[in-house]
Amino acid sequence: MILRPSNLPKPAICACFEPNAEAGPAAARGTMLDGVFRRRVHGDKSDNTATAKDELDAVDWAIDTLRLIAGTANIITDEDRCKIECAGLTGTADAWLPELGMSADLKTGQLRNYREQMAAYALGFMEATFHTEWTTHLLFCDQRQLVTHRFTYDEANTLVTDVIARFNDATKQPVVCDYCSWCAKCDSCPPRLELAAKALTPTEPAFNFEGILTDNEKLGHFLTACSVLDDFRESAEEAAKKRLIAGDKIPGWKLSSRKAPEFVYHDAVGRYMDRFGFGAVLGAYGNLSAAKFRELWAAKMPADTAFPEELIQRGAGSVSLRRASTKPTTTQLTNS
Repeated sequence: MILRPSNLPKPAICACFEPNAEAGPAAARGTMLDGVFRRRVHGDKSDNTATAKDELDAVDWAIDTLRLIAGTANIITDEDRCKIECAGLTGTADAWLPELGMSADLKTGQLRNYREQMAAYALGFMEATFHTEWTTHLLFCDQRQLVTHRFTYDEANTLVTDVIARFNDATKQPVVCDYCSWCAKCDSCPPRLELAAKALTPTEPAFNFEGILTDNEKLGHFLTACSVLDDFRESAEEAAKKRLIAGDKIPGWKLSSRKAPEFVYHDAVGRYMDRFGFGAVLGAYGNLSAAKFRELWAAKMPADTAFPEELIQRGAGSVSLRRASTKPTTTQLTNS
């Protein structure tokens, strides 16, 4: 694999990581919205008819946030001017603000660690502009959240060169981590196969699930092994689906299809609002999330109008289980 700034967070955890040759739909969507972001920063609205409204809203949130940060400073998004080189790596940031010593990247999907990538961009910009400190902003547009990293030259250089050294280490060993399902080697990775084998082949004479439930250490190992098996199961299901579609038979399995969902666009519903009745239409749509109501209030109401907190209803909370990160936290993120 060719090491790039965008790859660095993965080998920072598992030095053996190798990206899949084919980018998935999430990566393709991220690349598409990067282009929308670059164009819309400077007022190009050509994407209005080609991109879904919720995606345009997400990108516009990122642009508004970046403009707030920039103030009167110039925002550069031209790809040729956003390219960086550092420690033998080349990459392209989504935007940078020369007057402020800052750069920014649009991110889609869930919040994830991109600190090593941001360190590479910071290092590249510092070397090109002779700055000794740099600030990077991650604009998580789907989550409407800003994550800021600040680096000195030495901090960025150490972080980037350490990852490169681990990646080039001839004795490196794979590590089971959150990036496994994105790795080209996920179906043949020895530690993952070992975990799956342990789940499928109990070491005791009989499978004692009650014993697992009462032993915290065994319970943790079992859950980790099951998470690996889930990844293998998804790959197996995809392979089986393709073969069944091609006419093969998979013992005990068959294809199941369901009718595509039908819907009516909200603006079309609006044309019949007077006949249906305002209350009936709102009731059919259901409750509005508090976050969306706050967004509408901020966008449509005068700034000095107090928000009606008494309208916010709260349901029961929930608790879910997730695997703990395999990478220790070394620095705090600044969230805004």
